[in-house]
Amino acid sequence: MREVVNVVRRPGFPGVELIQASNSSREWGHQCSTFAFGSMRDWNGSLEYRRRNLSLASGETFLFDAGELFHAVPVDGRAGSFRVIEITPETFEAACRAEGVSAPIHFARIVTKVSPQLERALDALQGALLADAEPLEQQSRLAQLAHAAASTVLEQAARAPSKPVPLGPCARLREILHSAQGTRLNLSDFARQAGVSQYQLLRTFKRHYGYPPHAYGLHVRVERARQMLRRGFSVAQAAAANDFSDQSHLTRHFRRIWGVTPGVYASGTSFTLPTL
Repeated sequence: MREVVNVVRRPGFPGVELIQASNSSREWGHQCSTFAFGSMRDWNGSLEYRRRNLSLASGETFLFDAGELFHAVPVDGRAGSFRVIEITPETFEAACRAEGVSAPIHFARIVTKVSPQLERALDALQGALLADAEPLEQQSRLAQLAHAAASTVLEQAARAPSKPVPLGPCARLREILHSAQGTRLNLSDFARQAGVSQYQLLRTFKRHYGYPPHAYGLHVRVERARQMLRRGFSVAQAAAANDFSDQSHLTRHFRRIWGVTPGVYASGTSFTLPTL
């Protein structure tokens, strides 16, 4: 089998890149100008980093600070798979500051078995990048990762105690998601202006309204599109009016929520809705 390396970056979500390597038996080494979270799927080898020689095995994660040089060699040249999520310093530091981290941003360990919380956050951010999710969802996944990192792997995090988020900011956020500005919302800017943590805002919003903001906003837009279809508008018109990139974008989410395509729904023919 040949080596496959896949690089995913999204223009609408700058500062974050996903690298996936399969069947890789090469030596890897370069200066990493970003913060990096590398998850070993079934790759085993040695890692030279910060003048230290470490072992790196399946199921472990390496954590690199920005500006560091590393060299990794697989055991006996055996192939394996891994993923790396790289985040530019300005992007990761801003996300950590939003979570109350006041100390310099450094990882406490180089190689670790990550906590379930951090692993879920890394998987969620990877999924959002692979799916080219909407900007609000990708921003939310980054905030969750910063929160998990600050809680588990940052050195001397010196986090300010989290305060409960009052309902007021959540209510204002909900109003924005119901407005024409909903798809252009910048979660980081909103949380900063409201004086709350992004992560706590996400949790409180979900507790009060049942979904995190990105999913809530998507349901709002799909419902507006559905009402337009009922009034006789075309699928293309409903998609454009509700900030979906094209018909297929609306169709994907409409079918996931309603179990049928918007075209079938608009036709008025008989169909069976999925069981909730």
